[in-house]
Amino acid sequence: MALLKPSEVLLLAAIGCIGGTQAGRAAEASTGEAVQTLTIQRGDLSVLLRDNTLSPGLLSGLDSLFNRKDAPGFDAFDPDDRGASAGLNFEHVICGHSNSANAFTPRRGRYELRKLDDHSAMLVRKAEDDPWALASTFKYSVSEPNAIDFGFECRAHNKVLFGQRGYAVLFFADYMNDVADASIHFRGVSGPGAAEEWISADAPPGHADFNHGGTYRSLPARALEYDTNHNFKLNLWSYDYPRFTQPFYFGRATNDMVFILMFDQLHSEEAEIRFSVFKFKLPRRPRPAWDFQYVIHHVEENRAYGFKGRLIWKKFVSPEDCWAEYRRWRATLPSAAPPDLKPSDNQPKF
Repeated sequence: MALLKPSEVLLLAAIGCIGGTQAGRAAEASTGEAVQTLTIQRGDLSVLLRDNTLSPGLLSGLDSLFNRKDAPGFDAFDPDDRGASAGLNFEHVICGHSNSANAFTPRRGRYELRKLDDHSAMLVRKAEDDPWALASTFKYSVSEPNAIDFGFECRAHNKVLFGQRGYAVLFFADYMNDVADASIHFRGVSGPGAAEEWISADAPPGHADFNHGGTYRSLPARALEYDTNHNFKLNLWSYDYPRFTQPFYFGRATNDMVFILMFDQLHSEEAEIRFSVFKFKLPRRPRPAWDFQYVIHHVEENRAYGFKGRLIWKKFVSPEDCWAEYRRWRATLPSAAPPDLKPSDNQPKF
């Protein structure tokens, strides 16, 4: 990804300052035009970004996503429910204890959209506007021919708010338009000791806290522990297997389109990525949520946490093409070499 411009560095520094008020004043003074919405057209894509002004009626992040070449009239996200027409939307911050702030707090309060240049913008959340005292930035950059590069960074200003368990689950939503298959597909293992292969994950019932879907974790990750009286369990439990082994997935939409989501990290001592599928609108409408989580294992105050990723919206070619897209992007990241991966002989048909 491109180096940050001086104005962006200043904005990130402002958000990272100790003390919410100081961060807010610096952010206000930084370069970048504050806008309620922003349309970006670059390469094959047309993207509408939105701030939190009208949320939760109209959600922040990607309000719409069109590929003008491959499916010019087909929005990637649910166009009929304006309160659920969103992608890369910061939806929840969740701790391991019952807390009234566990559900939907990023959708309430100020979350300012700043235009950075003709193809990039950044959402800015100040600590004083967040009940978790979590300052954050979420940058979106449209890249040719069919990608949106994104980067999220946050700093906690009061770790006591996350309780004795100490972790934070940051949950991000993609509310899809009609899909050909509600499953997401990733490289993973079906059980202990199994070989890596393509996995089709459709979030089946079975867990005690199942609610129209569930979450998949990576091979090295452990299940999260949470209080029995927790008020928002559906995004905390995860399937024991299958587990993913590479930090990307794809899903197949109608009009022969594919939605590919990839990340610069899998799992570490500090944090991890998880994938989620929720099917609240199925079977009435074939419109699942293909979501993801960023889990900070032990929140420390004033420490920067975050991730980078890429979303691709284009005509579907094959699972191997999706994997190749991930490897090409991965090779462009600083200090990153393409993973030494070989296709499995067990290749399902999609």
